[in-house]
Amino acid sequence: MGQCLIYNESLRFSRATYGVMLLIAILIRNQWLVLLAATLIILGVFTLKLNIPYQLHKLIRKNKIAPMPKELGELNFVAGATGMLLLIGFALVYFNKFVDFAWAYLLIVDLMIFLACFVGFCVATLTYIFFKKLFGKNRNNLQ
Repeated sequence: MGQCLIYNESLRFSRATYGVMLLIAILIRNQWLVLLAATLIILGVFTLKLNIPYQLHKLIRKNKIAPMPKELGELNFVAGATGMLLLIGFALVYFNKFVDFAWAYLLIVDLMIFLACFVGFCVATLTYIFFKKLFGKNRNNLQ
């Protein structure tokens, strides 16, 4: 997969925005806000230009730190995995299946988003690296 240039502080702002949006949804128990957050995150899978908070922060940022190269596959996987986790929580709430569990599950997902935002430890990135190494070994063995 190709590389792209990422403004790390804009990516953190984007994650913080989604985390706050999800936290508000959990506190007021609004399933539609969960769906909105999931949809906005999943839009980022298609192109980084559709990640609205990232693009907004990139336009208004004050410090001029150079962007860092990042693997595009990693960014797409993280956005897709996070969006799917949120969609699962939304579906559980929407169809009234294990509703209390679903809100607790969404809170855990939100905590993982904040962990990635503030600490820089992203579970989805680690999963991506694990799968890349796992399937990369199989490709090397076949050649």
